[in-house]
Amino acid sequence: MTEPEIRWDWISWIASWTGGWILFSLSSLHFYWAAGGNYGKNRAVPEWKGKPAFVPGKISTLAVALLLFVASVLPIGWKLRLFLPIPEHVVRYGIYFLSFVFLLRAIGDFRFVGFFKSVSGTDFAEADSIFYSPLCLFLSVCLFLSTR
Repeated sequence: MTEPEIRWDWISWIASWTGGWILFSLSSLHFYWAAGGNYGKNRAVPEWKGKPAFVPGKISTLAVALLLFVASVLPIGWKLRLFLPIPEHVVRYGIYFLSFVFLLRAIGDFRFVGFFKSVSGTDFAEADSIFYSPLCLFLSVCLFLSTR
């Protein structure tokens, strides 16, 4: 292996583990909410005219938690070669798809979420601008780099 290949390998490993652990943490938070926890919930849903834009139920919160858990396994499993029976290109394109999904989330829907949202002045909008959208962009980059 040449020196640049070694550097990319380390960057890829760091990106895989960082992205995987962040996704696992987000999954754990959603499991906590699905189990009835309230910490942080007031900043987790976009608001419109002083009311939540939607009210996530336990089933949908649990579904998001499960999807985030699966997403957390992909980059780490990719590096550890845990998906041997699954063709390599299927896992790689799955990770690319996740990277694209998080990029789209960072860009947003041009109304409630993302860097280009039009609704501002709410607790969620503030948290989204400072934390959620940059985190989604960071996750997108981590997932993309994890396949290198």
